[in-house]
This record gives sequence, structure tokens and C-alpha cells, in this order.
Amino acid sequence: MATPEAPMITYQANCHCGKTRFTAELPDIRSSKVIRCNCSICTRNGYLLVYPKRDDVKFQSGWDELSSYRFGNSLKSHRFCSKCGTSVLIDFSESDRPIEREVVAVNIRTFKEIEEVFSDLTFKDVDGKNKLGPPYQITE
Repeated sequence: MATPEAPMITYQANCHCGKTRFTAELPDIRSSKVIRCNCSICTRNGYLLVYPKRDDVKFQSGWDELSSYRFGNSLKSHRFCSKCGTSVLIDFSESDRPIEREVVAVNIRTFKEIEEVFSDLTFKDVDGKNKLGPPYQITE
């Protein structure tokens, strides 16, 4: 029996200075797990990640001006505002895993009014620091 699809919500998001503005459409983040990884970059940048489909993230401004940082195998581009430094997302378009290329990892700290639902969120802790599993778990 097929399970009904969760209704989609469009989250408004922006960097700290407002230069980068975008929307991310995905099921209610209160009904799924937000990834909290302890690897060095996620910890330093304060990433709390959700994984909308690439086509469900739409930039109104700032995409062309995001800076990029790559490390390790250089296949995942960490994108941040070139003006204020806000960590916006991780771009998996060059990943060696096909399932990852279909999504982007969006930092929910960029979502407007995230503090209103923060206490309702469920986190999935991932041990990327010790490499005990993939740091960016896309499916359950």
C-alpha cells in the first residue's frame, strides 16, 4: 500500500545580510529529522541540514555571488555568502553518489523564523568526525 505524500511547505530563506535570498520546498521539517553532523566543517559552520530536491530550491538573488569552499575529495561544494559569510548549503551536483546529485543540503539556520519551530525539531546526529557512516545521510 502506498503511503500518502507529506504536504510540501515553502520555506523562505536568506543569508544574514540579505544578499542571498531563496526558497526551499520540502515536507514540514518538524515531521522529519534534521541532520546534525559533528565533522569539522559542520561544527564550525553550525550546519543543521535538510535535503530538498535540487529543483525545489529556488534563488531569488545571490546564487551567482555565493562563494565556494571544497575540501577532502572536492566533490561537494560548501556555498556561503560572499558578503556576510553565512553558510547556505552544500551542493552535491558533482557527487559520486547519484542519489546525492538529486538534492542539496540546505542549512536550516538560513530559514526565516526558524526559531519559532526549533524546539519542535528532531535531530539525527551523524558522526562525520570519526567517519562512522556517511556524514550526509539522505535516506533513512
